[in-house]
Amino acid sequence: MDQGGVATLSPPVLSVACERVKAGVLRVLRLEDHHRGSVVVRILKADSRRLPARIVATQYTDGWRYALELQERLDSTLLVRTLVEVLLLEIANRENEGSLSPIPLWLSEGITTLLMVAESGPELVPQMDRDFRDPRRPLDPVAAIAGRTAGRAPLGFETLAQPPEALLGDTNRFAWFQGSSALLVHQLRSLGGNSGSLGRLVVSFNRSLNWQTGFLRTYSAEFSSLLDVEKWWGVVSMAFHVQDAARRMTPEAWTGQMRSVLTETVEVAATTNGVPERRRVRISQILEEWPYPAQQPVLQRKRFQLRMLLGLGESMARRDGLDESTRARLVLLDRFIDGLTRYQEARSGRSAEADRRGAPDPRVRLLVSSTADRLKAMEQDLLGPAQVPPASSPQGP
Repeated sequence: MDQGGVATLSPPVLSVACERVKAGVLRVLRLEDHHRGSVVVRILKADSRRLPARIVATQYTDGWRYALELQERLDSTLLVRTLVEVLLLEIANRENEGSLSPIPLWLSEGITTLLMVAESGPELVPQMDRDFRDPRRPLDPVAAIAGRTAGRAPLGFETLAQPPEALLGDTNRFAWFQGSSALLVHQLRSLGGNSGSLGRLVVSFNRSLNWQTGFLRTYSAEFSSLLDVEKWWGVVSMAFHVQDAARRMTPEAWTGQMRSVLTETVEVAATTNGVPERRRVRISQILEEWPYPAQQPVLQRKRFQLRMLLGLGESMARRDGLDESTRARLVLLDRFIDGLTRYQEARSGRSAEADRRGAPDPRVRLLVSSTADRLKAMEQDLLGPAQVPPASSPQGP
């Protein structure tokens, strides 16, 4: 491999690379090696008229077979990416008699990025003339992922699930997508204490309508809908971002993050059988319009995220000092969190029975209205006039 990361492929080099990438994929998925398909690898002469790497999948009566066509000089990352994808295809389509189940891009890129920057690195493709282990590579995968996202908050789950073409065609933004995907894969592989859940997800693809239904089936104990996944990912990515961003966060980025957390995405159907639409509502609206059992988990999550942002803002103040507007927002955010905390403490264990009866205690109604009014006034300043969503009447989730 030269200094530009281009590998010269030969049968011995490629054979070792295939085995190393396979071992890495199985390690990430926490699966045993039950490979039963056929993958034929062909090394082709360099030719600009051909794709540098291509996977050809063909269906036979006894299953799917795959052919890899690789040009003899190939970027090492592209080689690893192609090997990861064909291995995932083989796992996902065992005993699949229907059409080929595709692999979501976030999963293949997430595993590729984890292997390349965090867990295996350049030694995946052997370099015959020198020791291939890089002692400078961080052992902590989260630290390695932070280098890939370059101080930016990870992309939202919806963007990872359906990345726009403009993102895929932009080298800088695609690196952001890769780092975000790697973090998602890293978090999912140990979610819920089930060490093999990510592997079960890949296996589920050939029994699912699409990867989303397989995802919800695999992680049914954790999520009941993709909106639940988005909200979980919002907390996870926020924690990661705060951990990484203290050294380089700007007041502008901090304000944008705060505004995002101060609203909530909900699904609202105009009629009983109508298709739900997504809207963003303020926290004060949630207090006024939702029953308390529906409010509670949302408010818990918001308090967690807002506390992290408050701590990050205080770190910025100690590091660089802040302009008057951002300092004022920090003070106001502290009061906002305190108001939410006092509200939850006052309602905890006191109004559940009243809510079930449909006739809340008058003291509860007063608490809700007074707290919502105070939070609403603070939201106006924290969000800014252009950021406040219009009033609406969504139903609690």
